[in-house]
Amino acid sequence: MEWQLTAVTIETLILALGLLIALVVIVWQGMLLKRIRIAVDVLKEDMSVYTANIDAQVKHIAHQQSEAQARSLVVAKHVHALQTKQDDFDNQLREQKLQDPSLRLYQRAAELVKQGASVEEIIDACDIPRAEAEMLIMVHKTQS
Repeated sequence: MEWQLTAVTIETLILALGLLIALVVIVWQGMLLKRIRIAVDVLKEDMSVYTANIDAQVKHIAHQQSEAQARSLVVAKHVHALQTKQDDFDNQLREQKLQDPSLRLYQRAAELVKQGASVEEIIDACDIPRAEAEMLIMVHKTQS
């Protein structure tokens, strides 16, 4: 028995072959699309983890910055309090110096001794007794 191919049979075969090729392409595209979806899902999951890590780091850094600011405020308050106390001490010392005129005389006498003034020059400039002028000279010479 010989196969006789007629035009209808050839057209049917061509049509069947075309359908088979189309089916293979559709299946292949479906598999490719499935792989792409899996890859996209994996990327989404990776990005979600990455974003969560970045969010955690940002929160940690924000917390550290907040703590640093709080510490800076405390230090600034302490520095301000110390500066206020220092100013008070300076004012008290200034007032003490102004209240005791003899202290000013002795400071002036000490400056003259450091400059090399004689006993007579110290007595004349500061109006202090000779014994005190001599004592100041002795004290400052032993300190030098």
